[in-house]
Amino acid sequence: MSSCKQFPKVKIKRPIQCWIALTLSALPFMVTADELDTIQFNAAINKTYDDNIFRQSQNGISDVITISTLGIKVDKTYSLQRFTLDASYANFKYNKTDFLDYDAKNYNAAWLWSLTPNLTGKITSEQTQMLNDFRDFANPIQNIRTSKIQRFRAEYSPHQVWTVISGVTYTDVTNSQQFNAQANFNAFAFDYGAKYRFSSGSSLAFLGHKRRGEYQDRPVTPTFDSGYDESEYEIDAVLKATGKSSLSAKLGYIQREYDNLTLRDYQSFIGYVNYDLYLTGKMLANFNLSRTVYPFEQSNSTYSSTDLLKSELIYNISDKVQATVNARISDRDFDGRGQFGTIGRTDKEKGFGGSLRWSPIKNVSLSVNSSKSYRNSTLSQFDFDDTLTSINLDLKI
Repeated sequence: MSSCKQFPKVKIKRPIQCWIALTLSALPFMVTADELDTIQFNAAINKTYDDNIFRQSQNGISDVITISTLGIKVDKTYSLQRFTLDASYANFKYNKTDFLDYDAKNYNAAWLWSLTPNLTGKITSEQTQMLNDFRDFANPIQNIRTSKIQRFRAEYSPHQVWTVISGVTYTDVTNSQQFNAQANFNAFAFDYGAKYRFSSGSSLAFLGHKRRGEYQDRPVTPTFDSGYDESEYEIDAVLKATGKSSLSAKLGYIQREYDNLTLRDYQSFIGYVNYDLYLTGKMLANFNLSRTVYPFEQSNSTYSSTDLLKSELIYNISDKVQATVNARISDRDFDGRGQFGTIGRTDKEKGFGGSLRWSPIKNVSLSVNSSKSYRNSTLSQFDFDDTLTSINLDLKI
């Protein structure tokens, strides 16, 4: 067993929270305001028709979902310090399957701190609440997944060419219903790396992440473990945007080792390439190719790996009207079966859609969206096709 399994087990969640709170509360006494607050409120109402709520292979149930959202954005600068907040409250109401009704409280708060122009960093706290996707959560019941992430990051760049990066990340994820495939867990990570900025404006970075994760509220059995150690390494490249295009890419490698069930251990390459191209002054094309890996622990799988290709074409018909079309195909494998079973599963999914957005005045927009998805699985009970149609009104103050 690796010696690195020990250091993250220290209970650091509350100290980090208290330190952030005390530091932020002391800021008004440490700095002097030099500009007015920037605050923006927004409200939105969305009506969505979903013809297969539970992503069933047959006898799908349709419903209309009404989503009402209130939000606030704050962006405030004090001397060298900057503070941002993006918070929203959303109410989801289902017309027929009303047992799925829920409220989501989401936020992303950040302090972009600076001790000197060469020593900077960021402290962030965010929360996301959403209904578990019925693509994966097969039970037709409400299961709300709450993700909380707290980060501290510091960057030192004495000559604005080389930058040394270090930080910590704490993650806490809970489900309102038991979901062993993606169970409740918390994880502590040490993040480190370096970045090089070219004179052209492009950059190349190496980042490493050393994580310790522990599962919560799930009994240890011959099938499920109590925790894991994970190492991730990545190279990130950003090419300076020209007048017509921009390119960013990541190549990474992830390796996870479980505490006791070594047959669940896995490793994989991950990454993406994202390319934007202005075909004309009014038309933008986006292409994205990615490979992602996420834990998905069942009797016949430990993780899923997804290869995804998607593209989008955005056309600004006028200053007030924008049209978008998109398409995607993906191949998802459920791997890491070990000795738990021999039945594999591969999902092939494709989809396409489009939207039309009208902004009659600066802070008001009305959009209509439609999308179609298909999934063909080697296990036929996971096949489905689904159509989503929605209309959305957004107001900003």
